[in-house]
Amino acid sequence: MTVSTAFAGFPREGLEFLEGLAADNSREYFDIHRDTYQSALLQPAKDFVVALGAELRARVSPRIRAEPRINGSILRINRDTRFSADKRPYKEHVDFWFWEGDAPSRERPGLFVRLRPATVTLGAGMHQFEPPALAAYRAAVADEATGRALEHAIMGATGLRGVTVGGLRYKRVPRDFAADHPRAALLRHSALYVSGDWKLPRSVSGPAFVGWTAERLERIAPVERWLTATLPA
Repeated sequence: MTVSTAFAGFPREGLEFLEGLAADNSREYFDIHRDTYQSALLQPAKDFVVALGAELRARVSPRIRAEPRINGSILRINRDTRFSADKRPYKEHVDFWFWEGDAPSRERPGLFVRLRPATVTLGAGMHQFEPPALAAYRAAVADEATGRALEHAIMGATGLRGVTVGGLRYKRVPRDFAADHPRAALLRHSALYVSGDWKLPRSVSGPAFVGWTAERLERIAPVERWLTATLPA
């Protein structure tokens, strides 16, 4: 694993590689441009993880995990097509994931970044609750103190322009809770995350992109912190 000493930005060549992949999502295209992917996208991505991880540990929690490797904080660009009708072999973006604790990264709440050629998505939370986590989530939402704390965290996150709440799934409140519960909508979630899309800033090509990203993630991170504190490890 090679990581440079400092993040210098995502070169234009790396973003153009993603544009080309959107136009020609084929193994042939990827193989021809593999060197560009490695040098102008994957290597800067590793440096970005190191730099952003340091910022998040200072701003959000000293326990934030940032692993500069594929299947660590950098998700695979290859798509899993085994159970999908969409057989395109590659994603047309780069996903990053930062989390707390010792459990495998995808089993914990976290902070995420999705880099596209023209936009960037930032988010915080968890995209699916397994049964033990779902039970713990519902109990905490129903509790007056922890439930109000979650409402406060969501209000702070959605105060950032463009940020919305996701994870609502069920049409009815679970039968163990009153249908008119003051947080009935949150009880109908099977996951909880807040996220927003931004036009890719000019700073993406330089070191300042780390601070730009960290500032926004810090605003929405209280949702991740609440989930991390609430869900079983």
